[in-house]
Amino acid sequence: IWPRLGIVLSIACASDKPAETDQCGGEDSVSLQLGTGAGSEFYPLEPNDSVTLGVAPQGGFGVSIRALTTGLNTDDYVDVLLKSEIGGAPTGEFLSESVQLFCQDDGHGMLWGVVVGFDPDIFPDNDSLLAIDGESADLIVEITDGNGKTAAGDVSVIIAAGG
Repeated sequence: IWPRLGIVLSIACASDKPAETDQCGGEDSVSLQLGTGAGSEFYPLEPNDSVTLGVAPQGGFGVSIRALTTGLNTDDYVDVLLKSEIGGAPTGEFLSESVQLFCQDDGHGMLWGVVVGFDPDIFPDNDSLLAIDGESADLIVEITDGNGKTAAGDVSVIIAAGG
């Protein structure tokens, strides 16, 4: 019985997969892509895509986004700097701290539940938001992991504020 057990253990050990690089461990070069989605889906935002405004948890309104990353430490909390600009002028900035960055099966990190907002002091009512309907806006996101590594991404989108 013992010799067989030794053979079985040898076979089991020999069939184990070799250790792979943990792509979610923050070892790759950093990148960040902005997008949308639901569930585990990610759809990249392309330049000049139309986006709708929703309520921002930090107050006011903004664009709900997902971020797909490489090179950041995942399954950990990250800080997310969310900025918006119209015509190169700042229109909102918010630091969302301790957001969960989840490791995906393909090795990317992904987060959701954040909104690139428009400052409620600049856009205090519906009329001011309707005034930017059809305008091009830059959504800018910087994510910093627990090791201090930062990935940044941005995309120019068209605001759809009207009905």
